[in-house]
Amino acid sequence: MTSAGTFTSCKDYDDEINGLQEQVDAVKTSVADLEKKIQAGNWVTAVNPVEGGFEITFNDGQKYTIVNGKDGADGKPGADGKPGADGKPGADGKPGTEWTIGTDGYWYKDGIKTEYKAAIDDEEREIIVPTIGEDGYWYLVDTETGKLVKSDYKANGAAYAVAEANGGYTLYIPNEDGTDTEIIYIPGPAGAISSMDATIDTDNELSIFYYYFNPSPDNKTKWKNLTGKTVTSNKYILTTSDVVDLRINPVNVDASDIQFVLYNSKNEKLPNVVFTAEEDKDYVLGGSRAAYGNGLYKLSMNDFELKDGNAMGDLQDCFAHGGRSILYALSADINTRADYNISLADLAVSTKQIGNSVINNEEVIIDDEAGGYKNAEEIDTKAENTVTVEGPEALYDMWLSVSKEDRDLFDIEFDQEKHTFTVNADPDIITKATFVLTVHTMDNRGTYREQKVNIYVSNKISAEAKYDKRTHAIVENDNDDTKDKNFFKADMATMTNSLGDNLAIWKKKVSTSTVEYYSDAELTKEVATSTTAGITMSFIDAKGADIDNLKDATDMKFLVKNAASGKFEVNKTYYAKVTFKAGDEELNSIVIPFEFTIPAFTSFFAQEPAVFDSNVAYAYMTTQDMDQNSSAATYKLSRAFQKYLNTAELTLDSKTKIVGDKTSKDLATIASTFNSDAKITLKNVDVNTNTKVPAGYGKELIVNASSDNYLGWDYPEGEGTYTFKVKVMSPLFEGKVTAIDDVVKIPATSVDGYKLGNSDITGVTYNNIAYKVLPDIIGQGGAVDWSRPEILNVEAVAKNENVLRPIEEITGASMIGDVFTEGYFTIIPQNINSTTDTEITIKVTDVWGYVQSNPIKVQVTVDK
Repeated sequence: MTSAGTFTSCKDYDDEINGLQEQVDAVKTSVADLEKKIQAGNWVTAVNPVEGGFEITFNDGQKYTIVNGKDGADGKPGADGKPGADGKPGADGKPGTEWTIGTDGYWYKDGIKTEYKAAIDDEEREIIVPTIGEDGYWYLVDTETGKLVKSDYKANGAAYAVAEANGGYTLYIPNEDGTDTEIIYIPGPAGAISSMDATIDTDNELSIFYYYFNPSPDNKTKWKNLTGKTVTSNKYILTTSDVVDLRINPVNVDASDIQFVLYNSKNEKLPNVVFTAEEDKDYVLGGSRAAYGNGLYKLSMNDFELKDGNAMGDLQDCFAHGGRSILYALSADINTRADYNISLADLAVSTKQIGNSVINNEEVIIDDEAGGYKNAEEIDTKAENTVTVEGPEALYDMWLSVSKEDRDLFDIEFDQEKHTFTVNADPDIITKATFVLTVHTMDNRGTYREQKVNIYVSNKISAEAKYDKRTHAIVENDNDDTKDKNFFKADMATMTNSLGDNLAIWKKKVSTSTVEYYSDAELTKEVATSTTAGITMSFIDAKGADIDNLKDATDMKFLVKNAASGKFEVNKTYYAKVTFKAGDEELNSIVIPFEFTIPAFTSFFAQEPAVFDSNVAYAYMTTQDMDQNSSAATYKLSRAFQKYLNTAELTLDSKTKIVGDKTSKDLATIASTFNSDAKITLKNVDVNTNTKVPAGYGKELIVNASSDNYLGWDYPEGEGTYTFKVKVMSPLFEGKVTAIDDVVKIPATSVDGYKLGNSDITGVTYNNIAYKVLPDIIGQGGAVDWSRPEILNVEAVAKNENVLRPIEEITGASMIGDVFTEGYFTIIPQNINSTTDTEITIKVTDVWGYVQSNPIKVQVTVDK
């Protein structure tokens, strides 16, 4: 059926948005918020009347209310809106008024058709907007004169809105007596488009074909009697099969409600030509004309009518100028256009004809045994079925009918505008399985035709069962499903309750079920079947026991094997479609969304509070962690954790610079797997010549523990890593050695020297735990040894050899008879004249080779 044309308001909106604040000073609304929404690229999706004004809904769901008040901008209630039966303001509310244009070209007030047309003939015209006169009545266009005339509708100061062809709305907000009106334009999706790219095949030429519409008087009468609609008196119907490929930005704009038109460079709109957009969801494939992203649409031109040959000539004159084609730009509204790249081919007569009926995208086929009737595919009850024809561009109009007996028996509903029908009767109530649908058509030449189609009704039972998403946490043991509950359930009651009165029918017929798994809610992307999913579905009773008779089940149980990780991902929604059957025939189906989760990788680690501070492990080494034949500085990582994943992979960070250009990986090595023996070991890199400490000592080295999967289930990207830091340190090197009495006093001229021992100096660890610096045990074979296992050697060096002689090697502990003597240094002073302060440096070398130097105050005394 051809459209009634596209009607656009004569109002110019170029400056409306910028002037929005000034236009609504007298309106109670959050204008600043409204402006921000528009400037941010939002657009209006609905304008609905409310008491005294309108509620505006934007594409992001936010709503704003604009009201006009009797007492001004304070928002107090304005005058009543819709009149009652007596013509006076009604008491049933005070909403605004919405004026819209129907496809029949008439004005509709709050959805009710009036007797006033929006244009004075059937050709497209600029729309004269309804307005309120000084007397407070609506003034609408007169069909004969094209002028505004007083109507029977009283405005009473109520606001009203006009839905524009570009999807926006113009709000008219009069004061109480109707003598002044605030006008606000709110953009629709067309106003939100920032750029467009439009093409037609390879040459960007639009080919419009025409039919000479000349129905016989008998066909006109037949159509009027059948449909109640008068066949147009226009002589030509124009159509095209060309499709415009459109790409828009921003991609989130919904262009499906925008009527696109063509403008030339002189801002002249190509009359009658209007395009309707449909979202293009196909893949863009290699070798395509353009590599588009999202925001893709296919535009189809609406069929339109022309009155006579003169009108045809006027249209053709718009195609060229001076013998050259005029280029047009696709336009969402006058301000948003694509390139001027579309030309129009000369009008040509169409030879295309309509073909067979097409039901739900399936062409009906001839069945000679059925008396020439045509057979459609089986249809379901409660589903809307769409009827079209082959060669729809040659179709003027269509009408659907069935016999009164079948209409009552099958409870058939028609939507003649959409050309659809719905069977509402339940399968077991229908006493026969087929009925005859008659498809009445009139083509663009005026030829009338009837085509009878056998419609077969399926045995399906309609049931709207909505299941909430199940989230199942994968567990380690997937063999003992009772113990570890490695399954999820879906109750049968949600489905059986939705069957309502059909439950008894369903129980009588149902015998088996199948299940398939999909990754999309539309059930177009199958992931697995019941045999390949790694999931076993069964029916269970209230005690959880499997039962064979599914009609007596209380739940469906989905037992998950971890082998299912080969088909499914974690943290992603999937859909189990369970189909119930009577033998091989489908009765109904339900869809159960579900999602698998696995423990967060970090949950497998628990830091030892005694070791960690702010995610840094203070790794003080012990001799127990040392390799037997190595003095490498190493630390066993298990000491820093209360729990850890013993299969995690360990690596040192190679990106973050720790010392100069050195990373953690440059400064240390680490075990490949985090087990009980996993160690981090410092490399001898950039070793200090005095302390023998490498560059990585005491630095916060970055360690990554990671795993690709948990029990075969892959971690999402970035979620299978746990990072912590380690500072490897020596407990002695981080401590110190001091004199017990602050200073060691040694008398001058002592021949045997002074025995500097543990009674003179003491050491403490990083934690101020005291230890004996001089040997306090006798080692194996009489070797010098210490009870503190981290000590390898101790040296003493005199600062001033003019005061103290060079200090000899350390004397170890000894046992003479029953007397045990600890080790010591023999300090021999020089013969000096006066008491002198000096220092001795005590150097403690630990088993990792780190040398700690400690200055000790010494006083060589002279008593004169």
